Amino acid sequence: MSTLDKYILAEWLKFFGLSLIVLIGLLVLQDASNHAEDFRKGFAGVNKVLFYYVWLIPSYLPWLLPIALFVSTLFVVATLRRNNEIAVLRACGVNMLRLSRSLLVASLLFSGLSYGLNAKWSPLAMEKAQGLLEVLRGMSNHRNFNSNFEMSPPNTGRRWFFQKFFPSTSSGEGVHLYSRTSGGLDSFRIRAEEVLREKDGSWRFLNGRFIGFAGSHGLPVPSESGEGLVWDVEFAQQAFVSNGSIPIINKKFSTLRLPDVREDPEPFLLMRKKPSELSIRELKTVVAASGAAKGNAAVRPYAIRIGHTFWASPGCFFAVALGIPFALVGDGRSAAAGVSRALGLVLGYYVSRTMGDSLGEAGIIPIEWASGVPVLLLGIAAVWLFWRVR
Repeated sequence: MSTLDKYILAEWLKFFGLSLIVLIGLLVLQDASNHAEDFRKGFAGVNKVLFYYVWLIPSYLPWLLPIALFVSTLFVVATLRRNNEIAVLRACGVNMLRLSRSLLVASLLFSGLSYGLNAKWSPLAMEKAQGLLEVLRGMSNHRNFNSNFEMSPPNTGRRWFFQKFFPSTSSGEGVHLYSRTSGGLDSFRIRAEEVLREKDGSWRFLNGRFIGFAGSHGLPVPSESGEGLVWDVEFAQQAFVSNGSIPIINKKFSTLRLPDVREDPEPFLLMRKKPSELSIRELKTVVAASGAAKGNAAVRPYAIRIGHTFWASPGCFFAVALGIPFALVGDGRSAAAGVSRALGLVLGYYVSRTMGDSLGEAGIIPIEWASGVPVLLLGIAAVWLFWRVR
Protein backbone atom coordinates (compact mmCIF):
# COMPACT_ATOMS: atom_id res chain seq x y z
CA MET A 1 0.00 0.00 0.00
CA SER A 2 1.41 3.35 -1.04
CA THR A 3 1.80 6.34 1.25
CA LEU A 4 -1.11 8.09 -0.50
CA ASP A 5 -3.43 5.13 0.08
CA LYS A 6 -2.41 4.91 3.74
CA TYR A 7 -3.03 8.62 4.26
CA ILE A 8 -6.47 8.65 2.63
CA LEU A 9 -7.51 5.44 4.36
CA ALA A 10 -6.39 6.70 7.78
CA GLU A 11 -8.32 9.95 7.37
CA TRP A 12 -11.38 8.08 6.15
CA LEU A 13 -11.33 5.60 9.05
CA LYS A 14 -11.42 8.49 11.54
CA PHE A 15 -14.60 9.88 9.98
CA PHE A 16 -16.08 6.40 9.59
CA GLY A 17 -15.55 5.51 13.24
CA LEU A 18 -17.07 8.79 14.38
CA SER A 19 -20.05 8.42 12.02
CA LEU A 20 -20.74 4.87 13.16
CA ILE A 21 -20.57 5.83 16.84
CA VAL A 22 -23.02 8.70 16.28
CA LEU A 23 -25.45 6.46 14.37
CA ILE A 24 -25.30 3.77 17.05
CA GLY A 25 -25.90 6.42 19.71
CA LEU A 26 -28.95 7.72 17.83
CA LEU A 27 -30.25 4.17 17.46
CA VAL A 28 -29.89 3.47 21.18
CA LEU A 29 -31.56 6.77 22.12
CA GLN A 30 -34.50 6.15 19.78
CA ASP A 31 -34.96 2.57 20.94
CA ALA A 32 -34.66 3.56 24.59
CA SER A 33 -37.35 6.21 24.18
CA ASN A 34 -39.66 3.68 22.50
CA HIS A 35 -39.21 1.03 25.21
CA ALA A 36 -38.62 3.11 28.31
CA GLU A 37 -42.02 2.11 29.71
CA ASP A 38 -41.29 -1.60 29.14
CA PHE A 39 -37.96 -1.27 30.93
CA ARG A 40 -39.53 0.56 33.86
CA LYS A 41 -42.56 -1.70 34.36
CA GLY A 42 -40.53 -4.81 33.62
CA PHE A 43 -38.16 -3.98 36.49
CA ALA A 44 -35.20 -4.11 34.10
CA GLY A 45 -31.92 -3.38 35.84
CA VAL A 46 -28.90 -1.79 34.21
CA ASN A 47 -27.41 -5.21 33.46
CA LYS A 48 -30.51 -6.39 31.58
CA VAL A 49 -30.74 -3.18 29.56
CA LEU A 50 -27.04 -3.29 28.65
CA PHE A 51 -27.31 -6.95 27.71
CA TYR A 52 -30.29 -6.12 25.49
CA TYR A 53 -28.34 -3.42 23.61
CA VAL A 54 -25.26 -5.62 23.33
CA TRP A 55 -27.42 -7.90 21.17
CA LEU A 56 -29.46 -5.18 19.45
CA ILE A 57 -26.55 -3.17 18.04
CA PRO A 58 -25.01 -6.04 15.98
CA SER A 59 -28.44 -6.84 14.57
CA TYR A 60 -28.65 -3.33 13.08
CA LEU A 61 -25.05 -3.06 11.88
CA PRO A 62 -25.82 -4.22 8.30
CA TRP A 63 -28.29 -1.33 8.02
CA LEU A 64 -26.01 1.26 9.66
CA LEU A 65 -22.84 0.44 7.71
CA PRO A 66 -23.93 1.90 4.32
CA ILE A 67 -25.03 5.15 5.98
CA ALA A 68 -21.80 5.48 7.95
CA LEU A 69 -19.74 4.67 4.84
CA PHE A 70 -21.54 7.29 2.75
CA VAL A 71 -21.27 10.03 5.38
CA SER A 72 -17.59 9.35 6.13
CA THR A 73 -16.72 9.29 2.43
CA LEU A 74 -18.43 12.64 1.91
CA PHE A 75 -16.52 14.17 4.80
CA VAL A 76 -13.06 12.88 3.91
CA VAL A 77 -13.30 13.73 0.19
CA ALA A 78 -14.77 17.16 0.93
CA THR A 79 -11.96 17.81 3.43
CA LEU A 80 -9.29 16.82 0.91
CA ARG A 81 -10.91 19.08 -1.65
CA ARG A 82 -11.19 22.03 0.72
CA ASN A 83 -7.46 21.69 1.56
CA ASN A 84 -6.66 21.67 -2.19
CA GLU A 85 -5.06 18.25 -1.81
CA ILE A 86 -7.16 16.77 -4.60
CA ALA A 87 -6.21 19.62 -6.93
CA VAL A 88 -2.51 18.99 -6.23
CA LEU A 89 -2.87 15.26 -6.82
CA ARG A 90 -4.68 15.83 -10.10
CA ALA A 91 -1.94 18.23 -11.18
CA CYS A 92 0.51 15.40 -10.53
CA GLY A 93 -1.46 13.13 -12.88
CA VAL A 94 -3.40 11.14 -10.26
CA ASN A 95 -6.92 10.41 -11.53
CA MET A 96 -9.98 9.88 -9.33
CA LEU A 97 -9.98 6.09 -9.66
CA ARG A 98 -6.36 5.90 -8.50
CA LEU A 99 -7.01 8.39 -5.71
CA SER A 100 -10.01 6.53 -4.34
CA ARG A 101 -8.93 2.93 -4.84
CA SER A 102 -8.18 2.37 -1.15
CA LEU A 103 -11.71 3.52 -0.26
CA LEU A 104 -13.26 1.27 -2.90
CA VAL A 105 -11.29 -1.74 -1.67
CA ALA A 106 -12.34 -0.97 1.91
CA SER A 107 -15.98 -0.74 0.80
CA LEU A 108 -15.72 -4.20 -0.78
CA LEU A 109 -14.37 -5.56 2.50
CA PHE A 110 -17.27 -3.97 4.37
CA SER A 111 -19.67 -5.49 1.84
CA GLY A 112 -18.24 -8.90 2.69
CA LEU A 113 -18.54 -8.11 6.40
CA SER A 114 -22.16 -7.06 5.92
CA TYR A 115 -22.90 -10.29 4.07
CA GLY A 116 -21.32 -12.32 6.86
CA LEU A 117 -23.32 -10.43 9.49
CA ASN A 118 -26.56 -11.02 7.60
CA ALA A 119 -25.75 -14.68 7.10
CA LYS A 120 -25.17 -15.60 10.74
CA TRP A 121 -24.47 -13.07 13.48
CA SER A 122 -27.17 -10.42 12.88
CA PRO A 123 -30.07 -12.92 12.77
CA LEU A 124 -28.87 -14.49 16.03
CA ALA A 125 -28.43 -11.06 17.63
CA MET A 126 -31.89 -9.93 16.51
CA GLU A 127 -33.56 -13.04 17.95
CA LYS A 128 -31.67 -12.67 21.23
CA ALA A 129 -32.55 -8.97 21.52
CA GLN A 130 -36.21 -9.51 20.69
CA GLY A 131 -36.36 -12.45 23.11
CA LEU A 132 -35.04 -10.26 25.92
CA LEU A 133 -37.49 -7.52 24.99
CA GLU A 134 -40.40 -9.98 25.01
CA VAL A 135 -39.42 -11.11 28.50
CA LEU A 136 -39.38 -7.50 29.70
CA ARG A 137 -42.70 -6.80 27.99
CA GLY A 138 -44.24 -9.88 29.58
CA MET A 139 -43.05 -8.74 32.99
CA SER A 140 -44.36 -5.23 32.40
CA ASN A 141 -47.76 -6.45 31.19
CA HIS A 142 -47.90 -9.30 33.72
CA ARG A 143 -48.84 -11.67 30.89
CA ASN A 144 -47.17 -14.23 28.69
CA PHE A 145 -49.94 -15.03 26.24
CA ASN A 146 -51.40 -13.70 22.98
CA SER A 147 -55.06 -12.72 22.97
CA ASN A 148 -57.35 -13.50 20.01
CA PHE A 149 -54.65 -15.43 18.19
CA GLU A 150 -55.56 -16.77 14.75
CA MET A 151 -53.81 -18.94 12.19
CA SER A 152 -54.89 -20.14 8.75
CA PRO A 153 -52.28 -22.54 7.31
CA PRO A 154 -52.38 -22.53 3.49
CA ASN A 155 -53.47 -25.61 1.56
CA THR A 156 -54.98 -27.29 4.65
CA GLY A 157 -58.53 -25.95 4.68
CA ARG A 158 -58.22 -25.36 8.43
CA ARG A 159 -58.61 -22.20 10.45
CA TRP A 160 -57.79 -21.74 14.13
CA PHE A 161 -58.97 -19.23 16.71
CA PHE A 162 -57.58 -18.97 20.24
CA GLN A 163 -58.91 -16.71 22.96
CA LYS A 164 -55.52 -17.11 24.63
CA PHE A 165 -52.37 -18.70 23.24
CA PHE A 166 -49.24 -19.37 25.30
CA PRO A 167 -46.16 -19.48 23.02
CA SER A 168 -43.84 -20.79 25.75
CA THR A 169 -45.87 -24.00 26.14
CA SER A 170 -47.54 -24.15 22.69
CA SER A 171 -50.93 -24.38 24.35
CA GLY A 172 -54.14 -22.40 24.16
CA GLU A 173 -57.47 -21.76 25.81
CA GLY A 174 -60.87 -21.19 24.24
CA VAL A 175 -59.87 -22.75 20.92
CA HIS A 176 -62.03 -23.13 17.81
CA LEU A 177 -60.89 -25.23 14.84
CA TYR A 178 -62.76 -25.13 11.52
CA SER A 179 -61.90 -27.66 8.83
CA ARG A 180 -63.19 -27.56 5.27
CA THR A 181 -62.86 -29.85 2.28
CA SER A 182 -60.98 -28.90 -0.88
CA GLY A 183 -64.36 -27.87 -2.30
CA GLY A 184 -64.95 -25.40 0.51
CA LEU A 185 -67.58 -27.45 2.37
CA ASP A 186 -67.56 -27.99 6.12
CA SER A 187 -65.78 -31.17 7.22
CA PHE A 188 -65.69 -30.80 11.01
CA ARG A 189 -65.49 -28.24 13.77
CA ILE A 190 -63.93 -28.49 17.22
CA ARG A 191 -64.55 -26.22 20.17
CA ALA A 192 -62.45 -26.98 23.27
CA GLU A 193 -61.55 -25.39 26.57
CA GLU A 194 -57.86 -26.18 26.12
CA VAL A 195 -55.47 -27.46 23.47
CA LEU A 196 -51.90 -28.72 23.76
CA ARG A 197 -49.27 -29.26 21.09
CA GLU A 198 -47.52 -32.61 21.50
CA LYS A 199 -43.78 -33.15 20.99
CA ASP A 200 -44.43 -34.77 17.60
CA GLY A 201 -46.28 -31.64 16.41
CA SER A 202 -49.82 -33.02 16.71
CA TRP A 203 -52.54 -31.31 18.73
CA ARG A 204 -54.58 -32.63 21.67
CA PHE A 205 -57.91 -31.01 22.54
CA LEU A 206 -59.32 -31.20 26.08
CA ASN A 207 -62.92 -30.86 27.28
CA GLY A 208 -64.64 -29.86 24.09
CA ARG A 209 -67.29 -30.56 21.50
CA PHE A 210 -66.90 -32.16 18.06
CA ILE A 211 -69.25 -31.35 15.17
CA GLY A 212 -68.98 -33.50 12.03
CA PHE A 213 -70.41 -33.04 8.54
CA ALA A 214 -70.98 -35.72 5.91
CA GLY A 215 -68.70 -35.44 2.91
CA SER A 216 -67.63 -37.40 -0.14
CA HIS A 217 -65.30 -39.48 2.05
CA GLY A 218 -67.93 -40.12 4.70
CA LEU A 219 -68.53 -38.73 8.18
CA PRO A 220 -65.60 -37.87 10.49
CA VAL A 221 -66.12 -39.37 13.94
CA PRO A 222 -63.78 -39.16 16.97
CA SER A 223 -62.35 -42.58 17.78
CA GLU A 224 -63.35 -44.23 21.05
CA SER A 225 -59.76 -43.99 22.31
CA GLY A 226 -59.61 -40.27 21.56
CA GLU A 227 -56.72 -40.82 19.15
CA GLY A 228 -57.63 -39.40 15.76
CA LEU A 229 -60.74 -39.53 13.61
CA VAL A 230 -62.42 -42.42 11.81
CA TRP A 231 -64.52 -41.97 8.70
CA ASP A 232 -67.94 -43.59 8.45
CA VAL A 233 -68.32 -44.22 4.73
CA GLU A 234 -72.05 -44.98 5.07
CA PHE A 235 -72.67 -41.25 5.22
CA ALA A 236 -70.86 -40.53 1.96
CA GLN A 237 -74.11 -40.62 -0.01
CA GLN A 238 -75.86 -38.34 2.48
CA ALA A 239 -73.36 -35.63 1.67
CA PHE A 240 -75.08 -35.09 -1.66
CA VAL A 241 -78.40 -34.56 0.13
CA SER A 242 -77.19 -32.21 2.89
CA ASN A 243 -74.51 -30.61 0.69
CA GLY A 244 -72.25 -30.59 3.76
CA SER A 245 -74.20 -27.80 5.46
CA ILE A 246 -76.05 -29.78 8.16
CA PRO A 247 -74.03 -31.37 11.00
CA ILE A 248 -74.59 -35.10 11.42
CA ILE A 249 -72.70 -35.62 14.66
CA ASN A 250 -72.46 -33.34 17.69
CA LYS A 251 -70.82 -34.88 20.72
CA LYS A 252 -68.74 -33.92 23.71
CA PHE A 253 -65.29 -35.34 24.42
CA SER A 254 -62.80 -35.15 27.26
CA THR A 255 -59.70 -35.64 25.12
CA LEU A 256 -59.13 -35.82 21.38
CA ARG A 257 -55.78 -35.98 19.60
CA LEU A 258 -55.47 -35.32 15.88
CA PRO A 259 -52.21 -36.96 14.72
CA ASP A 260 -52.58 -35.66 11.15
CA VAL A 261 -53.03 -32.03 12.20
CA ARG A 262 -49.53 -30.62 12.73
CA GLU A 263 -49.80 -26.88 12.19
CA ASP A 264 -46.83 -24.92 13.50
CA PRO A 265 -47.90 -21.70 15.26
CA GLU A 266 -44.47 -20.04 15.00
CA PRO A 267 -44.94 -18.35 11.58
CA PHE A 268 -48.29 -16.90 12.64
CA LEU A 269 -46.84 -15.65 15.92
CA LEU A 270 -44.03 -14.00 13.98
CA MET A 271 -46.54 -12.28 11.69
CA ARG A 272 -47.88 -10.39 14.69
CA LYS A 273 -44.55 -8.52 14.68
CA LYS A 274 -43.26 -5.93 12.25
CA PRO A 275 -40.86 -7.19 9.55
CA SER A 276 -38.14 -4.94 10.99
CA GLU A 277 -38.36 -6.82 14.30
CA LEU A 278 -37.58 -10.21 12.74
CA SER A 279 -34.30 -11.88 11.83
CA ILE A 280 -33.56 -13.33 8.41
CA ARG A 281 -34.37 -16.83 9.65
CA GLU A 282 -37.71 -15.68 11.04
CA LEU A 283 -38.55 -13.76 7.86
CA LYS A 284 -37.84 -16.84 5.75
CA THR A 285 -39.95 -18.93 8.14
CA VAL A 286 -42.92 -16.61 7.61
CA VAL A 287 -42.56 -16.57 3.82
CA ALA A 288 -42.02 -20.34 3.53
CA ALA A 289 -45.00 -21.19 5.75
CA SER A 290 -47.36 -18.83 3.97
CA GLY A 291 -47.08 -20.27 0.49
CA ALA A 292 -46.45 -18.04 -2.52
CA ALA A 293 -45.52 -14.61 -1.25
CA LYS A 294 -46.49 -13.02 -4.57
CA GLY A 295 -50.13 -13.95 -4.05
CA ASN A 296 -50.32 -13.23 -0.34
CA ALA A 297 -50.57 -9.54 0.48
CA ALA A 298 -49.91 -10.12 4.18
CA VAL A 299 -46.58 -11.84 3.45
CA ARG A 300 -45.18 -9.44 0.85
CA PRO A 301 -43.73 -6.96 3.41
CA TYR A 302 -41.73 -9.82 4.95
CA ALA A 303 -40.45 -10.95 1.54
CA ILE A 304 -39.47 -7.36 0.69
CA ARG A 305 -37.60 -7.10 3.99
CA ILE A 306 -35.56 -10.17 2.98
CA GLY A 307 -34.69 -8.41 -0.28
CA HIS A 308 -33.58 -5.27 1.55
CA THR A 309 -31.31 -7.38 3.73
CA PHE A 310 -29.74 -8.97 0.66
CA TRP A 311 -29.14 -5.60 -0.99
CA ALA A 312 -27.59 -4.14 2.18
CA SER A 313 -24.31 -5.91 1.34
CA PRO A 314 -23.64 -4.39 -2.12
CA GLY A 315 -25.10 -1.18 -0.70
CA CYS A 316 -21.85 -0.71 1.24
CA PHE A 317 -19.86 -0.55 -1.99
CA PHE A 318 -22.40 1.70 -3.74
CA ALA A 319 -22.43 4.07 -0.74
CA VAL A 320 -18.68 4.71 -1.05
CA ALA A 321 -18.73 4.72 -4.86
CA LEU A 322 -21.45 7.36 -4.77
CA GLY A 323 -19.98 9.43 -1.95
CA ILE A 324 -16.63 9.99 -3.69
CA PRO A 325 -17.86 11.83 -6.81
CA PHE A 326 -20.82 13.36 -4.97
CA ALA A 327 -18.44 15.29 -2.69
CA LEU A 328 -16.73 16.74 -5.78
CA VAL A 329 -19.89 18.10 -7.43
CA GLY A 330 -20.20 21.90 -7.32
CA ASP A 331 -17.58 24.50 -6.50
CA GLY A 332 -17.00 23.20 -2.96
CA ARG A 333 -17.08 26.66 -1.42
CA SER A 334 -20.53 26.50 0.17
CA ALA A 335 -20.93 23.95 2.95
CA ALA A 336 -24.69 24.57 3.03
CA ALA A 337 -24.99 23.67 -0.65
CA GLY A 338 -23.10 20.42 -0.10
CA VAL A 339 -25.27 19.49 2.87
CA SER A 340 -28.41 20.29 0.87
CA ARG A 341 -27.30 18.06 -1.99
CA ALA A 342 -26.51 15.23 0.42
CA LEU A 343 -29.87 15.57 2.15
CA GLY A 344 -31.58 15.64 -1.23
CA LEU A 345 -29.83 12.43 -2.23
CA VAL A 346 -30.79 10.68 1.03
CA LEU A 347 -34.36 11.92 0.67
CA GLY A 348 -34.50 10.70 -2.93
CA TYR A 349 -33.24 7.27 -1.88
CA TYR A 350 -35.83 6.86 0.85
CA VAL A 351 -38.61 8.16 -1.41
CA SER A 352 -37.68 5.59 -4.07
CA ARG A 353 -37.45 2.89 -1.40
CA THR A 354 -40.85 3.82 0.03
CA MET A 355 -42.39 3.82 -3.43
CA GLY A 356 -40.79 0.47 -4.22
CA ASP A 357 -42.07 -1.02 -0.96
CA SER A 358 -45.58 0.31 -1.59
CA LEU A 359 -45.70 -0.98 -5.17
CA GLY A 360 -44.25 -4.33 -4.11
CA GLU A 361 -46.69 -4.75 -1.21
CA ALA A 362 -49.57 -3.94 -3.57
CA GLY A 363 -48.34 -6.55 -6.04
CA ILE A 364 -47.89 -4.01 -8.84
CA ILE A 365 -44.19 -4.79 -9.33
CA PRO A 366 -42.26 -7.98 -8.48
CA ILE A 367 -40.86 -8.23 -4.97
CA GLU A 368 -37.31 -8.56 -6.33
CA TRP A 369 -37.63 -5.21 -8.10
CA ALA A 370 -39.25 -3.55 -5.09
CA SER A 371 -36.24 -4.23 -2.89
CA GLY A 372 -33.47 -3.91 -5.49
CA VAL A 373 -34.41 -0.86 -7.55
CA PRO A 374 -33.37 1.82 -4.96
CA VAL A 375 -29.89 0.33 -4.61
CA LEU A 376 -29.50 -0.10 -8.37
CA LEU A 377 -30.45 3.55 -8.83
CA LEU A 378 -27.65 4.47 -6.43
CA GLY A 379 -25.25 2.39 -8.52
CA ILE A 380 -26.32 4.12 -11.73
CA ALA A 381 -25.96 7.53 -10.07
CA ALA A 382 -22.47 6.59 -8.84
CA VAL A 383 -21.32 5.59 -12.35
CA TRP A 384 -22.73 8.78 -13.86
CA LEU A 385 -21.12 11.05 -11.23
CA PHE A 386 -17.78 9.25 -11.54
CA TRP A 387 -17.91 9.90 -15.28
CA ARG A 388 -18.54 13.60 -14.65
CA VAL A 389 -15.63 14.11 -12.23
CA ARG A 390 -13.15 11.78 -13.89
